[in-house]
Parts: sequence; C-alpha cells; structure tokens
Amino acid sequence: MSDATLARRRPFVLRYYERRRDVLAAIPHDANPARLYLQIALSALPAFAHWVAVVPSSTGNTFSYCTENHDHSFATCRLRFAPGLDIERACDEVLASATSLAWNDGGDGPRGMVSLLVVEDAPVGVVIFARQPEATPWNEDDLGAIHDVVTALGVDVERLRLRYASRQALRASQRVASQLHQVISASLNVGTLTDEAQIARSLARSARSIFDGERAMVSLGDVDRRIAAIADRGHAPHLLTAADETSWLPEVREDARDPWIDNGWLSAPVRDSHRRVRGVVAVQRTSIPFSEEDRELAMLLGQLAATSLEALDLTRTILDNETRLRILVDAAPIGIVESQADGRVRWWNRSASRLLRWPDFTPIIMEQAAWPPSVASALGELWGDLMSGGVRDTREFAATLAGRERIIVVSAAVLPGGGNEPSLLTLLDDITDQRELREEVRHAHRMELRGQVASSVAHDFNNLMTLILGFTELLSRTVEGNSKAQDLVHDIQATSARAATLTAQLQSIGRTSVPTPVQLDIGVALSALAEVLERVMGSKNEIVWSLAESTPLVTIDADLFEQMILNLSINARDAMTDGGTLHISTAVEEIKGNYEHLAHLAPGTYVTLRIVDTGNGMDGDTLARCFEPLFTTKGPFQGTGLGLASARRLVEGSAGAITCTSVLGEGTTFTIYLPALVATIGTAAPAPVPRTPRERMSGTILLCEDDAGLRRLAVQVLRRNGFVIVEAESAEAALVARAAHDEPLDMLISDVVLPEMSGPELARRLQHDQLDLLVVLMSGTAQSNVIDALREDSAVFLAKPFKPSELVDKVIALFTRHSRALN
Repeated sequence: MSDATLARRRPFVLRYYERRRDVLAAIPHDANPARLYLQIALSALPAFAHWVAVVPSSTGNTFSYCTENHDHSFATCRLRFAPGLDIERACDEVLASATSLAWNDGGDGPRGMVSLLVVEDAPVGVVIFARQPEATPWNEDDLGAIHDVVTALGVDVERLRLRYASRQALRASQRVASQLHQVISASLNVGTLTDEAQIARSLARSARSIFDGERAMVSLGDVDRRIAAIADRGHAPHLLTAADETSWLPEVREDARDPWIDNGWLSAPVRDSHRRVRGVVAVQRTSIPFSEEDRELAMLLGQLAATSLEALDLTRTILDNETRLRILVDAAPIGIVESQADGRVRWWNRSASRLLRWPDFTPIIMEQAAWPPSVASALGELWGDLMSGGVRDTREFAATLAGRERIIVVSAAVLPGGGNEPSLLTLLDDITDQRELREEVRHAHRMELRGQVASSVAHDFNNLMTLILGFTELLSRTVEGNSKAQDLVHDIQATSARAATLTAQLQSIGRTSVPTPVQLDIGVALSALAEVLERVMGSKNEIVWSLAESTPLVTIDADLFEQMILNLSINARDAMTDGGTLHISTAVEEIKGNYEHLAHLAPGTYVTLRIVDTGNGMDGDTLARCFEPLFTTKGPFQGTGLGLASARRLVEGSAGAITCTSVLGEGTTFTIYLPALVATIGTAAPAPVPRTPRERMSGTILLCEDDAGLRRLAVQVLRRNGFVIVEAESAEAALVARAAHDEPLDMLISDVVLPEMSGPELARRLQHDQLDLLVVLMSGTAQSNVIDALREDSAVFLAKPFKPSELVDKVIALFTRHSRALN
C-alpha cells in the first residue's frame, strides 16, 4: 500500500481511535464484551457512515444505530439504508468467504459495506456500514478505511474480552481463596467437636457461608440413626427433629460417588475411607448457578465431614480403650504402681491400694502415697539395675505389711518418657496365701496317702484283731477257775481293745469310717467314764470334776466321743510325769462372733468341755502342729500321733470346734465347743441293754470270708451254736456252693471287701433268687449303710473287730426278728 493511500485513509482511522479512547474510558470494567460491539462501532459513524449494525454470529442479538434520528431499530434502518439488500444472505456470504461485500444501490459507487469481524483469529460476526442514498458514494480509500476500522474493532473486542476474562478469573480466584479459607477454618473447628450433632451444625453453618447460599443442610450418621442440621440465611443452625417436615430436603444416596444437583440443591456424599456412605452435605443457591469449582468444594466438604466422623470414632475408640484398660488395670489381682526413678509415686491401681494400705488413687492424694520402708528398700536395687540399662526383671522378697510378714513377688520395667524423664512400672503380687495354700495342698496330699495306707492297714488289722478277740474269748472259757490264766486273758483282751481303738483312729484319718452321730448328754457320758479315767490316770494324778448340773444335748458319735476323752486324758497323764491335776469341766456358752479364734462357728448356744492339765506344756512349734496327723513328741511305741487329729476331725464333723492353749512348764488346756440342740431330734444314744441267756437256734448259713483264719474261727463258733455252715473263700465260690446246695439257705454272712465281687453285690444276687434270705455283712472299713441296697429289714451290719459272741448275737437277733427259730 502506497503512502498516499495511507495518508487518505489515516484521517478516518485516527478519528476512530480518538472516539474509541473516549468510548473505552466510559465502559465499565465488568461489562460483558458481547454488548460492546455496537458501542465501539458507533465511534466511527460521524466519519463516514449514517448507519452501522453489528450482527454477532453466535447470538440472536443485533445492534444497530442511525445518525439522523438515533433509531436503534435494525429493521427500520435496514429499510431506509439498504432496501434492496438481502442482508441475511450477505452476512452468510461474508462469514463463509471471509471477505468484505460492498453494494451501491444502482448509484455511481458503493454506499454500503458488510465487513467480517475477526476476534482472536476467529470470525465472530459481521459489521454493516451504510450511507444515505443521496450521499456521496465511497471510494476505494473509504472502503479500505472501513476495513481498517473493523480490524481495529476486532482487536479492541479481543482486548476487552481478555480484560473481562482476567477480571473474572481474579474474582474467581479470590472467591475460591475465600472459600478455601473458610473450609480450612471449618476443618479446624470440627476437629475440636465431640459428637455428631455439633459437627452437623458447624458444617451446615460453614457450607452456607462458603457457597453464599440461602440454605445448607448436613445429615450425618448411619441409616438407622441420622442427625441432620439446617442453616438458613440470617438464622443460627439447628437440628431437625422427628416432627419436622423433611420431604423437601435432599436424600442420602447410597450409590453416589460424586456431587449432584437436584431441585436447586448441590449435594455431595459423605463417604469414609471404607467407602461407606455416612451422610450428605447440601447447599441451596438460586442467585448464581453452581460451577465445577462449587462441585469440587462440595466434595471437599463431604470429605471433611467423613474425616470428622472417623476422627470422632477414633477418639471414642481411644477413650473406650482407655476406659477398658483402666478398668482392667484396676481389676487386676496384682498391684500396679507407676513411679519416678527416685521412688516418688505417680499412679497405682486398687490392688496396690489394698496391698500397700494406700487410699484409692486420685491426683489430689498422689503426693501422699509413700512406699513402706521394707518394700522401698527391697525395690531400690531392682530399680537401680533397670535404670542402668537392665531389662525387665522379676524378684521375690519378704516385707512387713500391716504388721504381718508377707512374701512379695515384684516385676518392674522402664516406661519411656517421650522426651521427658522415664518412669518405672512396678507390679507387686502377695503370694503369701498361695504359699500357705500350696503347703496345705501338699499336706492334704500327704494325708491322703497316709489315709490310704491307714485304710489298707485297718482292713487287715481288723481281721487280725477279730481273730485275736475270738480266740481270746474261746480261751477264756477253757481257763475258768485258773485265776492267773484268766488275768492273762483279760490283759490280752485289754490290749486288743486298745489296738481296736488305734484301728478306729486309723480309719478316721483314712476317711474310711463315717461316724454315727446320736443325741448325747456329755455330762452323763463323762460320768459313765469316771471310773475308767480314774484307773487310766493312776494314783499319782488327781481328777477334779466341775460338771454343770445340766447341759443341752449335742449331736456326736458316742463311741468316738469316749475315745476322744480317753486319748486326751492319756495325753495329760503322759505330760504330768511327776504327777498332777486333771481338771474336767462342762458349761453352756453363747457364741456371737465375739471370739476371733471361733469366727468360723455359727452364732448360737454351745456346750463347752474343758480338759486342763498341769503337765509340761508345749512350746510354740509343738502347739502349732499338735493337731497334725501322725505328729507326736512321744518316743517310739509310746504314741501314734493320731489321737488329736481324730479328735479335731470328730468335733469339726459335728459342727463344733476344738482349741488348744499351752504354756511351757505350766500345762495345757483343750476346749471343745459342740452346738447345743434346741429340741430333741432323732434317736438318743441307746442305754445298755442287759444281756439275757441266748436260746439255742439252728439254720443253714453260707459263710463267705477271704481270710482263712477268720473264716475258721467263724465256722467254729457258729457250728458250736448249732448252725449248719457252708464255707466259701470268695463270692464266686459262694455262688458255686449255693448252686450245689439242694436245700434253701437261711442266711448269708459275708465280708464286704472281697476279690472280684463285693459282699453287697453277692447278697443282692442271692436275694434275687431267694427273697427271704437274711444277710449279715462284716467290715472293718466299710460304712454301715452298705446294707441299704438290700431288701428292707433283711440285713444287719457287723463292724470288725468283733468278739465271737457279738457275731452269734447278731445272727440270733436277726433270726429272732424274722421268727426263724428252728427249735
């Protein structure tokens, strides 16, 4: 292009730029560029056009201006300035060809022009310029100037677009920054809240503020328990109740992964790290549509709500675990103490309170707790080893606690201080009772073994004693008139009686014999024993009786009671080596829990029996073991150690108690407490029945006894009294003998303990075949109730050892009761 051409176009373009500067200065910074096309184009009208119109290609709005009457109507200007021009077609042609189009309406030159408007290298519409029909037509320079003006117009629109976009971007970034700031504030706030309701209210307030919405809603919780909070503009957030209408609120979508918009609400799911839906966050805003940034912020709020719920769950879990741990530690049976390296106590559990006699732990009294001196001295070395690099250690020591010597097992470990001074965790367990219980169990095991041995010995010994008593009784009949021989026989019988007493004591220790308690007046029983005791104590010792005029009855085995009194008297006689006094007294006493050594007795009335001697007494060790079975201080063949053990077993088995006090060199006192009977119950001890001359009887008896000597003795005695005897050494032999005997049997006499089959089982089988068979069961270890399984009133029990006369008496009494006399 020549300089002359540029010079001719320059005035038009310069006038455009002069007018453009004033127009652009008046445009608001936030104006929409789409509405600026006409305003910019109008700046060129006074220079070379009477009508200008801007037709954007992407909108239906068309802007038009006329210089004569300022009529902005596009239709009116079109009819006046371009009546013969098909403008729609011309615009399409210009847009399609990207070239300008001029027309002259039949005159000498062009009076109109349609020029392409290009913005950012893309056609965005056309600009129509036109002159009045009577005006001078445009020349080439005019058309070139118009083209330059339209080009400048495109550049200006582009700049305005960029300015508008930058303004919008700045505002958007400021808004997002403000929203992010509010989100951060909301996250800091909900981190301090302690329940779902507080979190829902706080997030509802924050969501409404972040999106500048009319209303926000936050619903949290599981399906069966949801908490919803609403935040309205100008009102404080509040929780929804069951009575509130909620149909208009967004619902929780279990399948939602991303935010969604429905009925003006922007909603985002609250989904935790396990992908479980825990609620929804929703905002309602009608003034401005929601953008993609808004969706992202809503999702961020949903994640914040989920994180808050998980943090709340974690906090509750931690608190619950701490509570459980505290309860567990407090319930632990061993003492647990946390202390500093110098021994200052920081914390302890309830077991430590009981063990160390401290009050229950509270921070207020923490400084008042101090280790007992005996414990602190024992723990000092252990703590020192740990603090110098040692590992967890367990040790045992003795300490005095509450005035008692206790055995303590301690274990300690160093607790890290997390940057502070480390502390020590000390675990203490009092094993004194465990040790004592262990010793008691061991003692019980020893007693069980001794009892088993005693039971076995008692069974065999009873058989031997029965033989001795039997042969002695037979011998006594053959030496009648020989006083020396009779004295020897009496001595054998007395010795056998003492052996029988020893056997009974062995059975008591072995638990193979059960006492037969009766109602007994101990005053009467003691009076009956007076003559025997006088002979037992001898002439060097004196017995002083202080018996109450009357005492209530007590329940106890009469025979074992007499044995106990004899044993205690014999022990007193042996303790009074140079002679002394034995004081026996009875009384009635009320026990109401006021005696510590009788705390195990039920409150009530008791008959007390005291046996006091003036003998040598016992030291502390002997006194502590005096009731221990097989313990004795007597020499060999002088004591068995069973008397006091049997006495305690008898008394305690009768719901009473026996105590012993002794002073070395002064004497010993045994006190026996037996509960008094309020009313007479059961059968009192039978009075001795005088014997009557025995009638001679006869019958067939099956005798089953595995001890050959005892069997021969029984056969000899029974046959001498007129009975027919069928012998058997075992139950199987007895069954064979019964099958071989043609006549019915009248009676079975059998030992209870037999090889292969017991005596009671043999009796049941024989009674099954013969209903009227009578039975006598003998035993030195079994209980008298072994006959309970036999036919009622058809059997009796005979305890070993027995005299031949006692066997005959039992047989005749049973025959007599059933009217089976044969003569």
